Amino acid sequence: MMGLRWSRLAVWYGLVAAAFAVLAGGPTQARAEEQSAPRTVPPGVTLVEVVRELNASAAQLLWVRLGDADGGTLLFRADGGPGEAGCIDECAEEFPPLLAPPDAEPFADWSPVRRPDGRLQWAYQSHPLHTWSLEEEPGEVATNVGLAETANMKLAERAAAGGALRPPPEWRVARFEPARSIEVPAGIEARFVSSAQAVVLTDFEGFTLYALEGVAENNGQTCSDHGCEVDWLPVPAPALALDVGRFSVVTRKDGSRQWAWRGRPLYRYRGDLLPGDAHGRAVDERRIMAVLTENFRPPQVAVTALEGYGDALALDGMTLYTGSAFEKYWGGRNLRDSFKNAYDRGKRLGGDACADTQCLTMWRPFRAAADARSTGFWEVFTRRDGSRQWAYKGYAVYTYAGDEAPGQNRGQATYAFATLDGSPEEIERAVWLAELGGTYGGAGVYWNVAKP
Repeated sequence: MMGLRWSRLAVWYGLVAAAFAVLAGGPTQARAEEQSAPRTVPPGVTLVEVVRELNASAAQLLWVRLGDADGGTLLFRADGGPGEAGCIDECAEEFPPLLAPPDAEPFADWSPVRRPDGRLQWAYQSHPLHTWSLEEEPGEVATNVGLAETANMKLAERAAAGGALRPPPEWRVARFEPARSIEVPAGIEARFVSSAQAVVLTDFEGFTLYALEGVAENNGQTCSDHGCEVDWLPVPAPALALDVGRFSVVTRKDGSRQWAWRGRPLYRYRGDLLPGDAHGRAVDERRIMAVLTENFRPPQVAVTALEGYGDALALDGMTLYTGSAFEKYWGGRNLRDSFKNAYDRGKRLGGDACADTQCLTMWRPFRAAADARSTGFWEVFTRRDGSRQWAYKGYAVYTYAGDEAPGQNRGQATYAFATLDGSPEEIERAVWLAELGGTYGGAGVYWNVAKP
């Protein structure tokens, strides 16, 4: 009987969200309490998506890993004790430690470990982290490991991965797995939500959860008016549920049970239509996202909702874009919308998606300050002229001169074709872009809104 009741609740839960769809636009800056959440990673540590590139299709996301400031693969020893800096002497020469500043303090999943020489080293989930001196291209080791683990690889791909550089058996690639370190009840998960630029609590389907600010549990004010009940769906707790970690159970006025986090009742917003949406944060100031850790973003960068398009990154309200080499066979279509671009291709392109004077009159690099450090999904590239530029998920980002007001995206889905009829430099660039574009060739740059 309880199983039937739970099934009906789940069905009602999903149908109400789909039936009453209201999207909230505008920039989604973190509120004060969300900003008080710890950072996801320390300064100088990056997050990188590991993908499997598929010929004539979009890249497939495998998992997210940790990287150093250059995006290099971070590893840890699987045979070492928790919190032990056991890689020293010759081991540390081959696998240099990821050093922490002298004043480093533990936070979230991160802790500084004292090495025998007195220096501090960052540990993630109690595993001291290292780079590998044999890695030549940032991230190649992690990509090779990901390909070798993929069950449905073609035989040619598997053979290539078999001879590629991979770490010794006692070493593991450091994957970003926030859910491993938090105790959650069944039906609730900890996930990275791109639109929120944070690790937040979600339900089992991946929908963002929100906490009712300033309301303690069991005080009779847990969203009981009709307007609230229409917009905000309580996260139901089973009849026999017990408190788990920082989660507790609220008994509502109607006798139903609801999960609370840190004493605050949890809800899902009906206007979040897809897993990963975070529209509820801009609707009601009393409800904040249930944020565990917040990702780094450069100053004045926010996630904004573009009408008819979805979420995008913006600088002072102006849409940000990335330029990437496209494949002739697909005309760049495999790089559109939310499809994943290969991190290593963006790194090879660097700031050269737009390098000449004519291009720079329309595409304006998002400049990084002299003291800016690569952190999270954001990296700092050095352009040919020595200036510094922000890059997101491996791709340099720009604003577009044709956008005259916040919320416009006139530069979306535009192409800049390279030519073989110009100067030797132009021909060299065309050949280089063709090689970078993929198996089917193509010489040019495809400009796309920077999706979070």
